[in-house]
Amino acid sequence: MAVAQGASVVTGGRQSSKTPESELRVGPVVWLYSSASSNAYLAKNGIDPAVSLRVWETFLRKYKIPFAKVLSVDGLEQMQSGVLLLPSVVVMSEREKQAVIGFRSKGGSVLSSWLTGVRSESAEWIGFDFMDRTLDVRVVGNTEGAEDDNFMIVHGDNPITHHLPAGMRVWLERVDGLLPLRLVGRHYAANIMDWSRTFSPDKQTGLITFDERIQVSGKASRNVVLGYPEQLWLAADPQMVESIAHNALLWLFRQTDSYVAAWPYPNASGFVMAVAGTEDVADVDLEFAKQLEAAGGRATYYLLGETLVKSVSVVKKLQARGHELGYLGDKFEGFKDQPLATQVTRLDAMRKMFGDAGVQLAPGAGFAAPLDSYDSATEQLLIDRKMGHYIAFMDATDARLPFFPKAADGTQSTMVILPRTQPGPEDAIEEGDPEVSFQGFLDELSLSESMGGLSVIRIPSQTLLTEDQRKKMFGHLKSRRDKMWMSTAGGVAAWWRERSRISVRLVPNSKAPILVVTVQGETELTIPAAVLINLPQMDGSLRIESPEADNPLPMVGKIDAWRSAIILDGLVPGDYCWYLYFDAPPKDKN
Repeated sequence: MAVAQGASVVTGGRQSSKTPESELRVGPVVWLYSSASSNAYLAKNGIDPAVSLRVWETFLRKYKIPFAKVLSVDGLEQMQSGVLLLPSVVVMSEREKQAVIGFRSKGGSVLSSWLTGVRSESAEWIGFDFMDRTLDVRVVGNTEGAEDDNFMIVHGDNPITHHLPAGMRVWLERVDGLLPLRLVGRHYAANIMDWSRTFSPDKQTGLITFDERIQVSGKASRNVVLGYPEQLWLAADPQMVESIAHNALLWLFRQTDSYVAAWPYPNASGFVMAVAGTEDVADVDLEFAKQLEAAGGRATYYLLGETLVKSVSVVKKLQARGHELGYLGDKFEGFKDQPLATQVTRLDAMRKMFGDAGVQLAPGAGFAAPLDSYDSATEQLLIDRKMGHYIAFMDATDARLPFFPKAADGTQSTMVILPRTQPGPEDAIEEGDPEVSFQGFLDELSLSESMGGLSVIRIPSQTLLTEDQRKKMFGHLKSRRDKMWMSTAGGVAAWWRERSRISVRLVPNSKAPILVVTVQGETELTIPAAVLINLPQMDGSLRIESPEADNPLPMVGKIDAWRSAIILDGLVPGDYCWYLYFDAPPKDKN
């Protein structure tokens, strides 16, 4: 095998003058394509084409990923395996396109970025047919008409973006002529949205897509499409964009990987119904609670101390039905910027009001500030008072997952912050047509779920939602209960503390890769956690074997076509290891 005349080969970040054959036998290689015609077109239009290649070369050398630059269509036609990188190759000849098609037919994988093959060899616009037919993605526009859509919102626990937490915001610079694309594909790894992740039914938000297809030849070919050009890497957080690129290449190379799932097995996302008791908790709230129960969930009710006496009877009934109680403060007044002494007095008075009313909260109960009004002093006081969690606004984190704040001494506290990253249904229907807005709320909830994030949905007590709206909402929740973990806020916080005790790593071994799992702490795991394993073959399966007779053998479950789960349930603290064996898919899947 040979590449185009003048191509260079880099292995482990070192330039080599040896022939590609002698270098590439060491393992998988990235083929980095540099198109002279595409480079000339970009340069003519004021875009430095060297940036696209330089970004990838720097990245590949940094992570010691073997790669070879391909400088002509002759080289494209001679590639037999590996991953082909098409970095913003806007201009492509028919021969180049056929070479890419042929490479995929032989089982090669492709990673393309931004506009690919949308102009002919003479630089005439010919549209997105090549991306649609060959790269399995449909381009439906860019962000030109949406000046605020400057954030890549990453999906978590995803085959190609699992090193970043669900819903993570990654800022992308807005550059005329280099705007991110809007993509439609079968599987998504990221969306392009505004800072608030505002859902709009009028626009597609897909930014990174991936898929795998079985070719006519019978070979399987994977592909990833990044809907943004390399020039936008330069101003973005390098750790974020490099993480995405690294995960994508590992998946394209069919390399196994392991990571602890964000949610208890078999769930892929989390959901909390947070009822804010700004009014008295009345019988209507009891009916609401029963509807949630029928959908498979329990709510967390955050209550005001000054109105609690009027609600005691219903509140105790809610507790008896398994719903959770938390604090909303002493009165409906924010805490932000109040003197420390005032906040101390208010939080202590709040607790006393609950005791005086005869309402007992669970140890480590949670807190939600009225009007989302709190500050760093509030947070430290909650940590000092050993609150189990508090509900924060979406500006508390760039992700859509719980997290631990720092205590005053700089150590990580055990209190968990649950970010509320989307409006509740009553907030959503305040503007515009109520039914359209309510459907938008459900669609946004579905998007958060697909990202693998936590959805904290706030509803006021004595909700004004109509019976039809409640029916739709609870019907939606019930239909998703097989993958969306509906829990109380305290349950999510307890899970997050338990999950933080688990760490995993893969160790190479001549017999088979070894997964090493460490469970810290002093008690056994009480919630079934999952270690997700990327599979080398679509629809393949995972078997595990214990190297020692007394080593427990956990169950293995299926997540999707590309991943299996090793289910950790009831493990006591310690180190565990298992051999990983990967079985090919059934013959009728080939």
